[in-house]
Amino acid sequence: MANFSDIAFKYRQTSLVQASAGGRLMELLEIPGNADILDVGCGTGNLTAELSKQTTGTVTGIDPSEGMIREASKVYADPRISFKVMSATEINFRKEFDLIFCNSVFQWFRTPDLFLENAFSALRPNGRIGIQAPAKKNYCPLFLKAIGECCTNPEIAKVFSAFRPPWFMLESGEEYSALFRKAGFRVTQCSLEESRNRYTPEKVFDVFSSGAKASYLNPAYYNTPLPEWFKDAFLNGLRDSFERQVEPDGLIDLLFYRIFLIAEK
Repeated sequence: MANFSDIAFKYRQTSLVQASAGGRLMELLEIPGNADILDVGCGTGNLTAELSKQTTGTVTGIDPSEGMIREASKVYADPRISFKVMSATEINFRKEFDLIFCNSVFQWFRTPDLFLENAFSALRPNGRIGIQAPAKKNYCPLFLKAIGECCTNPEIAKVFSAFRPPWFMLESGEEYSALFRKAGFRVTQCSLEESRNRYTPEKVFDVFSSGAKASYLNPAYYNTPLPEWFKDAFLNGLRDSFERQVEPDGLIDLLFYRIFLIAEK
């Protein structure tokens, strides 16, 4: 999974799309008023705090990024909320939660089967899990177009050719449902949707920086070392592309393909 510690201090302000999609996931989950909830990939705790407002139970936020957990712990001191540095593969809870909330992180799991096995064990009987995540190889056409335009620069293209995408994204709702059924869950809702928002180029760049940037500029996902000049050149190329795609009202139509899935133990 990408390391988000470097962007933790900005994430609370820039995670616009993740927060919007997370709100919809909460609605789909129909959270019981006394549920104990596990928030997987909680980031800086924005949505963990929102979850706590919907239940009298406990809410536990976990994230593999020490920076994210540090930021979350600074801001949210409610005794019903706890934060732990923990990855999805390290989950070792046993029948401790009624709900698992997994927003905008499923795409980062290298071993989704192991996560689902751990999630199944962590839930009480009849407990539910809800995920929301980008889906499809063409997960965000605007981002991919901007990257393509960056790569018209031969030097950037040469470096970027060594990039190996780290994400786990499937092409259909049925593929996601099959994965959950294999883990023992009963899928009750599943839809692969188009999520659209209109933002200024600056906000689009913030959205990119809140998630995708952590992979596209992570040396671990390149087969060759990254030159010192690459980061600035790549980001400047993206900014230029976003500016060129502005419509007459000064905004850009930002489309993501997203999977929303609810399943029961």
